[in-house]
Amino acid sequence: MQKKKKLIIIVGSTAVALLLIFIGLWYFVLRNNNNSSSDEVAYVSSVAELAGISNGLQNRYSGIVEPQETLEIKRDEERTVKEILVQEGDKVEVGTSLFTYDSDEIELKLSQAELDLEQLTNEVSTLNSQISLLEKEKANVSAEEKLAYTTQIQTAQNDVKRAEYNQKSKSVEIEQIKKSLENSTVTSEIVGVVKSISDSGTNMYGESVPYMTILATGDYRIKGKINEQNVWMISESQPVTIRSRVDSEKTWTGIISLIDLENKVTDENNYYMSSTGSEDKSSSYPFYIELDTSEDLILGQHVYIELTQEEAQKDGIWLYSEYFVFEDSETYAWVMDSKERLEKRKVTLGDYDEESGEYQVLEGLKKDEYIAWPEERLSKGINCIISDEEGPDAAIIDDAIMGEGETEADMQIIDSAEDTMEDVQ
Repeated sequence: MQKKKKLIIIVGSTAVALLLIFIGLWYFVLRNNNNSSSDEVAYVSSVAELAGISNGLQNRYSGIVEPQETLEIKRDEERTVKEILVQEGDKVEVGTSLFTYDSDEIELKLSQAELDLEQLTNEVSTLNSQISLLEKEKANVSAEEKLAYTTQIQTAQNDVKRAEYNQKSKSVEIEQIKKSLENSTVTSEIVGVVKSISDSGTNMYGESVPYMTILATGDYRIKGKINEQNVWMISESQPVTIRSRVDSEKTWTGIISLIDLENKVTDENNYYMSSTGSEDKSSSYPFYIELDTSEDLILGQHVYIELTQEEAQKDGIWLYSEYFVFEDSETYAWVMDSKERLEKRKVTLGDYDEESGEYQVLEGLKKDEYIAWPEERLSKGINCIISDEEGPDAAIIDDAIMGEGETEADMQIIDSAEDTMEDVQ
């Protein structure tokens, strides 16, 4: 009886120990899963906005008015700036003096070059006289001595050619110095506003920048910004409507003239830490609007950019093909679930539009859901962040996107531009 009792105790203890080990392993795995999912995030976008249906609203982006032309003036590194004649925010006309170089050094260099040219001229004259004398003497010597005279004459002739070449080079140098002396005062080539002056020629990051930048006034363009995941939604030559933020009834029209894919902009305020410990940041591309007219627009003014809707829209949900993952004859999409976690969901596709590169979604997605751009790093359970940079809600964060970094100098420039526009009108 005692042996049976001991056996029951041993079996029971073993079962309890195994249960505790199982619970410990389960807790460890669950904790690791939670930790791994919290280390990374996935940026998701509205299906409705991506499909261009957005509950009947147009796709809208934030924009800012900037000059059509920017004059960047570089300083001659071999010369010293004597005086700066304008300040940041000043209005300038064509021919307005901007800054002057120190001409004392140039005048000394010119004097030295002219002296060098005079010496070369004298050298050529002396050599030619020497050649004439040698030729006369050669005519009166014996045949044996003529060879020595011929050698001396040829040497002198080579020296003349060298001196004449140096003479021409020095003449060109003098002309360049005179031109530099005439250009000791640098003037503006456009009507505009002085945006910046950099004495050092570099910015705070050590990058090379123009010595002086002038923004043209009069003809403007609109600069917008679009997230890299949604850049396919716009195209060059696409018509747009520009709407005033102050008066929604005031609009301008134009087309997208350039999508600058060569200059990706990283949003320093929108990043996350990956599981490898590196910072992954959300990036955007700038794009530009060529306006039919810029009347009443002010430099630095913040506006909305609205894509002009097509008259005929396709029924249902149509999404760009790159949003789908094709595996083993099945199609999936990375979708945000009800807990704002990422899930790999099976979807059913219909027709394919070769012109737009879009598939029709028959099952698996609703217009009020959010999906992520497929990346290798994505996995089930990752926390999701809704990308609200684009779409109708962009108005809420317009200042954060387009107005960051505005300094007092920038505001002075905008005020000066407004005054210039009033003067023009």
